[in-house]
Amino acid sequence: MTKSYTGIMHNNDLTNREFGDYHLLRKIGGGAMAEVYLAEQRSLGRRVAIKILKPELAHDETYIKRFVREAKAIAALSHPNLVQIFQTDCFEGFWFIAQEYVQGQTLQELIRRDGPLPFQRVADILWYAASALEKAAQTGIVHRDIKPDNILLGDNGDVKITDFGLARVGGSNGSATAATALTQIGMTLGTPLYMSPEQAQGKSLDHRSDLYSLGITSYHALAGRPPFRGETALSVALQHVNQQPEPLEKLRPDIPPPLARIVLRMIEKQPEKRFQSFYDVQLELRELYTVYLNDTEASTRLSDWDRFFIGRIDQRLMATTEKLQQVLQKENQLKNQQHSFRFWGLLIFPAVFVIGLTLGFLRVYSMPNPLEKPRSTQIAKQNSVSEQWVYACILNTTDAWQSILEYFPEEEYLWGRKAKRQLIRCYFHEGIIGDTTNSLPIFQEFADFSDIDVEDQALGLAGLAWCAAENQNDMEIAKEYLRRLYELNFSYSDPLLIQILDAAHKTIQRKENNINNPHNQ
Repeated sequence: MTKSYTGIMHNNDLTNREFGDYHLLRKIGGGAMAEVYLAEQRSLGRRVAIKILKPELAHDETYIKRFVREAKAIAALSHPNLVQIFQTDCFEGFWFIAQEYVQGQTLQELIRRDGPLPFQRVADILWYAASALEKAAQTGIVHRDIKPDNILLGDNGDVKITDFGLARVGGSNGSATAATALTQIGMTLGTPLYMSPEQAQGKSLDHRSDLYSLGITSYHALAGRPPFRGETALSVALQHVNQQPEPLEKLRPDIPPPLARIVLRMIEKQPEKRFQSFYDVQLELRELYTVYLNDTEASTRLSDWDRFFIGRIDQRLMATTEKLQQVLQKENQLKNQQHSFRFWGLLIFPAVFVIGLTLGFLRVYSMPNPLEKPRSTQIAKQNSVSEQWVYACILNTTDAWQSILEYFPEEEYLWGRKAKRQLIRCYFHEGIIGDTTNSLPIFQEFADFSDIDVEDQALGLAGLAWCAAENQNDMEIAKEYLRRLYELNFSYSDPLLIQILDAAHKTIQRKENNINNPHNQ
């Protein structure tokens, strides 16, 4: 199933023609380079889609090579979310590709019919598309034309990426101006709507260009419209390069903030600020499903789910190491209780045993204990940010969490922000006895985030309210921060936010009671 096409003249209609083993049943779509027919493969008794290069292009060696290259590139891949290629050949002067027929509709057709889609549906489509494009990226294939028209949605729930006619295979030069090459084959405005800034500027492309286009496609599915529109291809392309899209959460308040952040990062203007792989997109989606949505069926509904239990560190490993941290803390508490028990036991033992037991005690407890935190404030650098995270979870010191920010500044968006949350936890507990100095800069940073980072922004505002009341004794400023917090549209599900918000309210109430009743101080 492909996108609708209305520009084919009647006298070019090949319906009911025999193409060797294939009988063309009816035209089902097409594009700038080719027309697509539903056909029956007689030898196997199955229905397939036959993609036929347009006659006016069939004598041009450039388009023939591009057409065949598409077939060979995708035929070399095997992935459930890529349209399968069966054959490519030339029959009576017509170059064609026989490929899998997906009965259903395109994502574009679904959006046109239903408008903005449920965020859960968009997240699922994004997962499948990212899985397919990760496979293509691993072999050096850049699609270069990801858009809702090229994402097929089967009636059976399948999601398939199709139309690699503009794909660049690894090793070929990707720096040719995209606008020039595409205009030659009659490209419509549909492609610039989803084109990456570097593609619009004719720069070299890699898989991160497809990642941008998939992000714009996801934005379209969530908002019901692309983020940038214009009367000409050039005006749209310039917006991709220079303008920021309207925040998704303003258009769709029901969208989970983590999903909005995923899409926002996918459509960063600079490739190095985006996710660096489709795997990383799935990693964030996995956190969305398991942590935020608590979707217990995701593991059985989504393909490739199990591959995240091995390989790189993921959210489950983070949760496991945090549990390990709790176990270590409990063991330290138990050890302290044992110290106390032994101390009192020594007091009631006969004096003759005191010296011997004391020497034994000193000998045992002077040995290094692997559960104890290092005395040095110097935290060793690990091989990767994920290993540094695990190490910090075990140590759980401010120095350990700070090491993530110092050693891996390029991971600021994901790991750095998580490390700052852990620093807030450490500083907050220290701040209970009056020290808010260390936490204040982080709270201010979080409070200054855009509306699309609403959860972290709320945490920052709650923290500023607590600091203003606890450290500055300024109740009016504290209440102003809380007023700004309550104007944000989100669900209060973050335990750290709830804890700090509760502390802010209690501090304000306590300070105001002391002002109104000085004798209570």
